[in-house]
Amino acid sequence: PADTSLTSLVSTLSFTPPFSPHLPPPPVRQSPPHSDSGVTAVVEQQGYISLRLRHDVVLDISANQAIRLTNNLKNSSMSLSACTTQMALVHPKGRILQYGPRVEVQTEDEVSVKNAKIYPRGISFTANNMALVYLLDEAGARSTSDMFHDLYATQISDTLFMESCQREGQSVTTSIRQLDRARYWRTEAGVECWIIGHVFIQQTEDGFVTVESELQHGDKFVLRTSPSNGKVRFDSRFMQMTASLGDESHVFLRSRDRRLHYSGQTKVFTVRNAGHSAGFDEEGELRIF
Repeated sequence: PADTSLTSLVSTLSFTPPFSPHLPPPPVRQSPPHSDSGVTAVVEQQGYISLRLRHDVVLDISANQAIRLTNNLKNSSMSLSACTTQMALVHPKGRILQYGPRVEVQTEDEVSVKNAKIYPRGISFTANNMALVYLLDEAGARSTSDMFHDLYATQISDTLFMESCQREGQSVTTSIRQLDRARYWRTEAGVECWIIGHVFIQQTEDGFVTVESELQHGDKFVLRTSPSNGKVRFDSRFMQMTASLGDESHVFLRSRDRRLHYSGQTKVFTVRNAGHSAGFDEEGELRIF
């Protein structure tokens, strides 16, 4: 069963401001905070900085350093909360929501709607053409009971980002100050770079964007998006995620020894945990490997 109350779920989660940044090495060539390539940065009325990059990629940074990276050309968006324990992905091949130690994945195609949840006990998964929910843990696969959020009911990336924004008072003033202190430079290889607060942004000449957020205790979070092939990537100590379009269209998620892979070409949906594998084949039928 699906629970559509994502806003109430997210609003109950804890958001706390991050620590000061560890800045990268000095730039190759220093320039004013705004580039000369048509990139603009403004503070929106809601109180966050909107950095409008080339190739229709937009990076939004809230006053408490939550992040939303939007690839308008390929209809994808990733958000990371200010406390960094929540992440949301909207992509044409699937959606992902992390909240604390749990990660939910949902994919939709002409065969079925497939849901999975990675959490401390194992991986639970189901599909809308199945009567049962299955659990894959160290003992293998068996039926269980569980609930899954409908990640397609709302724009989860926007919801997560705006919830972070609303938890920061005097956000416009803070964001204006952060933008005034922003640093910009272009490397000899033509890579444009910005530092806003503890967020380090790079965009290559072909439009590929890398966003790094590093906290004082050393945790690093990296978001990447490509306006040319629709590939996105998220890396943190807790999990790694990729999704892409085209001939290799897929959604892939790894958290410790747990993995999930969905093929946008074959529609095969596979979860792996502790040496066991299970999932749904091309016809949407349950398979235990």
